[in-house]
Amino acid sequence: MELTEHLAELRTRLMRSILYLLVGTIVAYQFFTPLYNFMYKPLEKEIKRLNAVRSRTAAMERAREADLGFDPLKLPAPHNPVTADDLLIRDRAIAWMYTHPGAINQLSGDVFRGFYEPFTVQLKLSMIFGLILVTPLIVQELALFILPALTPEERKPLRMLLPLSIFLLICGVMVAYFTLFFAMRWFLSYLENFPTGATLLQDPNDYIMFFVKMMAAFGIAFQLPVVLMTLGFFGLVTSKGLAKQWRWGVVIAALGGLFTPSNDIISMALMSIPLLLLYFGSIFLVKIVERIKEKEKAKVKPA
Repeated sequence: MELTEHLAELRTRLMRSILYLLVGTIVAYQFFTPLYNFMYKPLEKEIKRLNAVRSRTAAMERAREADLGFDPLKLPAPHNPVTADDLLIRDRAIAWMYTHPGAINQLSGDVFRGFYEPFTVQLKLSMIFGLILVTPLIVQELALFILPALTPEERKPLRMLLPLSIFLLICGVMVAYFTLFFAMRWFLSYLENFPTGATLLQDPNDYIMFFVKMMAAFGIAFQLPVVLMTLGFFGLVTSKGLAKQWRWGVVIAALGGLFTPSNDIISMALMSIPLLLLYFGSIFLVKIVERIKEKEKAKVKPA
C-alpha cells in the first residue's frame, strides 16, 4: 500500500474508534447512577463509618449528660421573660453541640460548585466507562491496522500476550478498587486531627480523577509480565538473567509503590507486593517463551 492508502486506512480506523466511543458513552450514560454508586462506594462506606462513630460517641455523651439532669438536644421551654438561667442553659447546649459534632453535624458527600457540574460530571464519567466498554473494539481496530505489517513469526507473540495483557489489566483494576477502601480510611482518618466539627465537602471531579488515576496506575503496573515476556521474545532478556538480577525486581516494586497516586502506606504495599510477585512470576513466563522459541528453532531444518 502507498502512504496515502495507509493514511486513508488509519483515518477509517480512527473514525470507527470514535464511533465506538460515542456508542459506549451513550450506553454508559443510561446507566450512570449504578456506575457512579459503584465508583463512589469506597468513599461512601468510610463516610458512613465515621458518621456512625460520631453519632455513637455523641449519643453516649448525651446519655451521660441526661443522667446529670441536662439533655442538650431537649431543652426546657424558656421562661417569659427569658431569665439568666435560660441563657446559661442555652449557652451550655451550644457549647456541648460544638464539642460533639456527631450529634448534629455529619460528614457530607458530594458538593457541586457550579450549576453545570452535575451534567459535566455525568458526561465525563459516561465517557470513561464508555471507553472501558468499547476498549476491545478499539484494540481490534489497532490490531487490524498493525498486523498486516508483521510477519507470521512476529504475530505469534501477540496471540499469547494480548489475552494475558487483558487478564492482568482486569486484575490490576480489581486490586486498585479493593485498595481504594483502605485508601479512603487512611485519608479520612486525618480529619479527626482538625478542629471539632470539621467535615468533608467532596468535589466529584476530583474524586473521579483520583479514581481513574488509581485504576490506570494499577492496570499499567500489572503489565510488567507482558513487557518482560515481549523482551524475552526478542531475546533482550532471559529467565536466568531475571533470576540473577532479582534485586531489580525489588527496585521496580518499590518504585511502583512510591508512585502510587494515593501515596498511603497500605496502597503502596498493595502495589509493591503484587509487583514483586509478578516479577518473580515473569521469570517462569519468560522461561516458557524460551521453550517456545527453542521448539520453533528445532522445527526449522538446516539447509
